[in-house]
Amino acid sequence: MPALRTPRSIIAALLFVASHASASEQLDISYYPISGDTPAQLLQAMQDNGPQADDGSRFHGYTRWNVRWNYQTNSRSNGCVLQRVDTQVNGSITLPEWTGEHTADAKLRERWRNYSTLLREHEQGHYRFALDAAAEIRRQLAALPPQRNCDALVQQANQLGASLVELQRQREIAYDRDSNHGRNNGLEL
Repeated sequence: MPALRTPRSIIAALLFVASHASASEQLDISYYPISGDTPAQLLQAMQDNGPQADDGSRFHGYTRWNVRWNYQTNSRSNGCVLQRVDTQVNGSITLPEWTGEHTADAKLRERWRNYSTLLREHEQGHYRFALDAAAEIRRQLAALPPQRNCDALVQQANQLGASLVELQRQREIAYDRDSNHGRNNGLEL
């Protein structure tokens, strides 16, 4: 079998990106206890004890995320350019933990495991919007052309970053709407 070769231009591009951008992320997953002996009781426990959104609505699982970006500017003869774009993503996912699972019947345990797996996947889908926002910020800010001065570039970079975060927030809203908060993808106890 012949050896795979990577074109030098691709290697050079990867090295350029790696030296001009960095990304960090931190995702915390926490659990809240629920109890019950039937699917209806478990659903009620999640409704009563689930995490709250900013508007007070309760959910069975909930994801919060924040994307920040930093960059360095450099004044050159042709204007001001961004030298480095870094992003930081912080997220938290809150999920239910059924405290009585070990004493429940096998059928209910299986239903719970399926439900909790799909709920975790759905919430991780929310977090992916943060990662997508960060990736787009790194890509698009790094591609900004030089500006006449650094103040103009900073303003343009921050407006672009904020608009990219807002775009992902709108996609996240559509994700819940289109999936009916995961129910259309089988999220049912």
